[in-house]
Amino acid sequence: MNNNTSESESDTETNETPTPDPRIISALDDLDYPYEVNPKTGDFHVRYNFDDERAQMVCISSSTNEFMGIELRDIYSTSIMSEGIFDARTANFLLRENSGMKFGHWGIEVGSENKHYAVFGMTVSAALPHRALAEIMDMVARIADETENRLS
Repeated sequence: MNNNTSESESDTETNETPTPDPRIISALDDLDYPYEVNPKTGDFHVRYNFDDERAQMVCISSSTNEFMGIELRDIYSTSIMSEGIFDARTANFLLRENSGMKFGHWGIEVGSENKHYAVFGMTVSAALPHRALAEIMDMVARIADETENRLS
């Protein structure tokens, strides 16, 4: 946001409905992936159905950040949920998994009613070719699902 923005303009900007990134719409349509858009965030949700009747939701952020001139976005999937903090065994497992990751990372998000979620995510270029986006989404879904299956 520009430092010259007045307070009233700033309030208006924060109340606007986020616009889904048209590059992601184009990619998902080109890949023929069905998706939903979260109306509050503009983020995309793509459901992966695996052969063993398991499913995983992959989220693609519409919002991006810039680092050293490179526009980046997050792609992530929730793996497991805990009522309250994760036990030490699970938290240590996720930390050990992180140490072996070449790409991607595990994090813990806190939701409403003190629910904690283990989330696997990758931060990637916002300008990925469609096929590369598909491969990354697939990897995120599989890693999150394998971990959920292993820890459940």
